[in-house]
Amino acid sequence: MKKIMTAVSLACVLAAGCASMGNTDAVRAAAYSALGTAQITNDTSNRPSELVELTKLSTHVDSIALNSPTEATVLTTYKYKGRFNTDGGEKNGVLTIQRKSQFTKNGDVWSQNGSGEEVARSSSWSGAKQS
Repeated sequence: MKKIMTAVSLACVLAAGCASMGNTDAVRAAAYSALGTAQITNDTSNRPSELVELTKLSTHVDSIALNSPTEATVLTTYKYKGRFNTDGGEKNGVLTIQRKSQFTKNGDVWSQNGSGEEVARSSSWSGAKQS
């Protein structure tokens, strides 16, 4: 009887773990879909105000936390490469911003709620703009 209970407990843990992994993969796909849509449509609503000219944008999903079976929090890093307005004038460089976004599951579909909240920022400038 003890072996049967152990096997049943293990099966329940594995089933819950597999369900969580499936949801994590679905949330990751939804996050990358939202990121790709913003890039393809050239959506500027989420871009930093100091950005003058964008030459490259890269994004990465850093982590996913399943808050419940229908809610998740995604931490994403955006790296903007280009020309920026700084206190020292226009400079070329890289601005890295980390954002936290909320996702909700409706049926089988995960979707992002809003544009996300900035939680960290760093920059590196290569000097004055070349004319």
